[in-house]
Amino acid sequence: MLRLVLLALMLGGTAAAGLAAPLSAEAREGLLAIDPERISERQVRELLALAPAPRVLLFKGSLGADMESFGAFLQRMGYPAHRLRNPATGRYSYSFRWDGCSCVECDALAASVGPLVRQGGMAPMLVGHSGGGVTVGRILQLLATENAAPRLPFAATLGTGALLRWAPGFPGCAADVPQLGRVPASVASFTGYRIAGDPFTSLLGFGEYRPAEGGEAPARVRNVLLPAQVSHVRAFEVDGYAEHPQLRAWINAYQPGSNPPLPEVPGLDLSNLHHAADLWHSLKKHWALQALQWAAQPGAGAD
Repeated sequence: MLRLVLLALMLGGTAAAGLAAPLSAEAREGLLAIDPERISERQVRELLALAPAPRVLLFKGSLGADMESFGAFLQRMGYPAHRLRNPATGRYSYSFRWDGCSCVECDALAASVGPLVRQGGMAPMLVGHSGGGVTVGRILQLLATENAAPRLPFAATLGTGALLRWAPGFPGCAADVPQLGRVPASVASFTGYRIAGDPFTSLLGFGEYRPAEGGEAPARVRNVLLPAQVSHVRAFEVDGYAEHPQLRAWINAYQPGSNPPLPEVPGLDLSNLHHAADLWHSLKKHWALQALQWAAQPGAGAD
């Protein structure tokens, strides 16, 4: 029960994020001129920071890995810390409890998103690592069954595959396997990251995602195959990336589908640079899309 109360408090914090100070005419003009596909570091710092941001829920994996390094990376790149940190713990990582095939907190979150948005809040974005991606998948499937539930703007999983549904002690269950690769229309945009040769994500092709059939507006789904050098357990360890000027510039210039050469930075493992930059691009893009809608409203500007 306590965990459900804390979840309600977290969602309430998301609703409160719908409020922001009125924009000056200059700031509003600048926000409305942003290209969500190409956002500079200056635009993040001086314009997006003025707009409400969706809460980002970072679901940690099942093998002891957490999302602390990645959450700190997002904060240093410019995402608001209070939209990343778990209000119940103060940490960046989230973890929902499973009991066999049941996840009560998944049910509660899915049921709460609709009322949250109708009260003026913002639907969250979800990122799941390994077993945390199973939690993300369950939430998306549950949202698809809710009447008139709003769509989440973005969700992603990394290192999530069919084996996690079968193995004892992991989130989810075998009954979920048929739904594994079908992304419902409850999310607007979804990216599924797989690691080449990783049995958790690539065995027999079970890691591929595709839009679920039916519905007028299917999810936009990307599948990204990461090189075998990416560690399943350490895929979200990105310490030092945001602090290094050369890496930071590379990340800010990154465009999905591009494959620019990695910078030479002695002493740092850059195995996770590509997907860290790809996720940052998606998260700030959907933050910007929400900000554009907000800035276009008559009440967003100062009188």
